[in-house]
Amino acid sequence: MRNLFLFLRRIAGFLARFFGGFRLKRLDLQDLETEKYAQRILSDAVLLNDIPSPSDGETLRMAMISKRLNEFGVSNIFTDEWGNLVALFPAYGTRRDFVLVMAEVGDTDFGTLHNSVHLSKDKASGQGLGERSLGAATLLVFAEFVQATDFHLNKNLLLLFTISSSVDEREEAFKHFLNNWSDRISHAILVRGTELGKLETQHQGAYRLSLKVESEERKLLEPGSQPSAAVILGEIAAKIGRMSQEGSSTAVVNIAKLDAGSGFGHWASQGEMDIEIVAEDEKVLEVFRSEVMENIKEASEGLKIKIETLVRFKRSVGDPKLNEPLISILKGALNFVKVKAETGHVSDKISLLNDRGIPAVALGITKAVGAPQNEAILLEPIGAGFRQLLWVIEESSSIVEDERTEFYES
Repeated sequence: MRNLFLFLRRIAGFLARFFGGFRLKRLDLQDLETEKYAQRILSDAVLLNDIPSPSDGETLRMAMISKRLNEFGVSNIFTDEWGNLVALFPAYGTRRDFVLVMAEVGDTDFGTLHNSVHLSKDKASGQGLGERSLGAATLLVFAEFVQATDFHLNKNLLLLFTISSSVDEREEAFKHFLNNWSDRISHAILVRGTELGKLETQHQGAYRLSLKVESEERKLLEPGSQPSAAVILGEIAAKIGRMSQEGSSTAVVNIAKLDAGSGFGHWASQGEMDIEIVAEDEKVLEVFRSEVMENIKEASEGLKIKIETLVRFKRSVGDPKLNEPLISILKGALNFVKVKAETGHVSDKISLLNDRGIPAVALGITKAVGAPQNEAILLEPIGAGFRQLLWVIEESSSIVEDERTEFYES
């Protein structure tokens, strides 16, 4: 059914172009009243923020999103077994490439009391509101906007609601989506709730390693026994700490988590540690990973212990040139809405898209204020953030091209 609908839409577009000289109508973004959309974004963000999370495949929050899309009259809605929800708006004509606009759904730190949203004249606060709910709410309202207006692109528009990295740390759901769609995506836009004005231009790679240690059980103060898991992990952490202090400024090694040492009257035999390696050069990243593995090996030599090391994820450094056209468009959009730009590091989902050769850019809808534990979002910039989003989507659909476009049209 989906392929039939796409075929009919393309035939209709071809006939319109052939007989009527059909041209896509560009939006008048200067005069577009965004206040009503800003109010809808905030309203849907509050609703999302109140829904318990995480759930299996984020079904609770995705159900709310699906219901709202159906209320808008969006007919091409698809879900997969990993929890991804996709809304498709086919292009007029024969183009086969897709513009991907996506947002994250889910909050691993959800708490009924903490997630409750408090509104004032110019701010809104609630745990996860800006970081986890506002981006998805913006994409939801954008779907409503597309359905109700003449906002049409010369490429197919693909809206994706995928599980957030806070819930799906290894990005399994997003990777599954990319396995099915990456060869058809010309470029991608990640919608974030906060960080309006940030340009993700600083590329860096990362490893996240998980280390599990299992030592012999023994009674407290029993002589001649193997060290406990806590002691072993402590020695490894000390070695890694010295590595980071003595290493190059272009790489950092962090102990992200260390959990060991519980028990009364006996030594804890098991422990876990997460190690994060960050570097700005691919070769440096691999060198530091090898050194970390060597330090783990040295710390366990001569001991009767079991050590398991797992690469939880790897993020490549990437090629800054790949995203340059989109960054240039985002700069223009920020100038248009009069928001000062600042640079930042490339986020995980953008890196995953770049690894597939897909140009991508992340943009925020408003700004956050206050301490991280008591963060609030500003309400006034939301309208400008939504106008910025429309600018980037429209401009990028006609400017950004890659080698795959020629393949699709041939």
